[in-house]
Amino acid sequence: MCGGAPWIEAPIVNLVVHIPPGTADEAATAFSLAQRAPSFTMEWRGSDRMSIAIFPSLPTGLDLAVQLVGETIQIPGAWASINARPLSSLAKLWQRLNCYRDRLDAPDRRRYCLEKTAFFNTLVGCEGHRCPVSCQFICTPCMRMTQDQSTVEGENRFEVVTELAEIAWCPNLKVSGPASQAGRALLMIDPGSTKG
Repeated sequence: MCGGAPWIEAPIVNLVVHIPPGTADEAATAFSLAQRAPSFTMEWRGSDRMSIAIFPSLPTGLDLAVQLVGETIQIPGAWASINARPLSSLAKLWQRLNCYRDRLDAPDRRRYCLEKTAFFNTLVGCEGHRCPVSCQFICTPCMRMTQDQSTVEGENRFEVVTELAEIAWCPNLKVSGPASQAGRALLMIDPGSTKG
């Protein structure tokens, strides 16, 4: 936290996608997209040449990043990191980047996130927990922590949840002022965020 302000400090979002050689068809499209990234390099890993696409400042290049991650999902050994933290799944990353991109295009960004979360809560039956979140990807880890009766509380709880959901990188997340019914700070999307 910076100067007592209720923000989760959001660093520049630096996405790096690593693409190993694959079969001709699956790797060709990914390789072509990777070459169009703001920064592209190739490294040798043993006897394999790894293509590395770098998007140093999302949302700049976000459309291309979403497309590239989508193409790499089926390539064995492909992986990505955000802000030097490896991510567990390219499919999950694709979902989060796609949602982030869609939110940027929404006329009412806060409402977009609230509606996505409400819909997701309905699908997974999370309504009974009344998780104080406005990001659909945070619901499942929050629900698990509630079911496990986690002792992590307040802002620390939501920092843990955002890390578990692999969405802590999102520049739109912040801890806002009002408390939930359980007395915990609400995790909200900042509708006025200039960072996306």
